[in-house]
Amino acid sequence: VVYVLIGVAVVIAVVSVFIAARANRLALESRREYQRIVHADSDVVDALLDRISAIDASTKTVEQLAQLVQVTRDDLAHSLRHVAVVRYDAFRDISGRSSFSIALLDDSGDGVIMTSLHGRSETQFIAKGITDGGSDSLSPEEAQAVEYALKGNDK
Repeated sequence: VVYVLIGVAVVIAVVSVFIAARANRLALESRREYQRIVHADSDVVDALLDRISAIDASTKTVEQLAQLVQVTRDDLAHSLRHVAVVRYDAFRDISGRSSFSIALLDDSGDGVIMTSLHGRSETQFIAKGITDGGSDSLSPEEAQAVEYALKGNDK
């Protein structure tokens, strides 16, 4: 889950760097073009037409990047990026909070809750599906893990 978030963050960072580099390059080209127009005996109409072509190309690039960002956001909404862990003592004779429930949810509250109950002689592992932030039968600790994961969505 963490690797997915890191991957998405890297993609967004790369796209942002690309946009910034493109904007910087266009600014430099505009300055050069301005200097050429002001200090040379060039045809102003040709210079303006070249500038319009460059702006059109930049507009298309920005539109393509906006589409890529939207696709990335849509993919991210379906990833299990809301995570919470609740540790607790499942049995009275066992201390140390060795039992846990972990909730892994997407943006719509769908996902899974996994619970591990540790006793003296055995360990039980239980997985339950979560839909819209709930399930038919959740223990109080599982419900707390789901609640914590969903609250993390409101930051």
